[in-house]
Amino acid sequence: MPFGSHPLPPLDPALDRVAVALDPILNPLGFAAGQAGASGGHGQVIFCRGLVDSTDGGCVDLVVDVEAMADWRITDVRYWGYPSDRWHLPFDRHGDLPAQLSGLMRTLADELS
Repeated sequence: MPFGSHPLPPLDPALDRVAVALDPILNPLGFAAGQAGASGGHGQVIFCRGLVDSTDGGCVDLVVDVEAMADWRITDVRYWGYPSDRWHLPFDRHGDLPAQLSGLMRTLADELS
């Protein structure tokens, strides 16, 4: 019997909003478009930068963790890919998702360049 993939349920639109908001900021810095995934009320949007600035030959990513509380909120933003480094970026932990995204849109370019 041939292998067939199972259809995945559609992602919550809030995860797409993270990618749509941050893609225009991160693409000019060499990051690929954000790719989202979620399960059980937790999700991630990952923006891959490839091997640029990698010290160990591995992929360098910006990872935005989100969690469904009363509504979706960002719980962590980290630059990932250095052998002994997880660089956590500052963001508004208490705002709602639109406020968090607005803040990241203002600060990410300076933080990552």
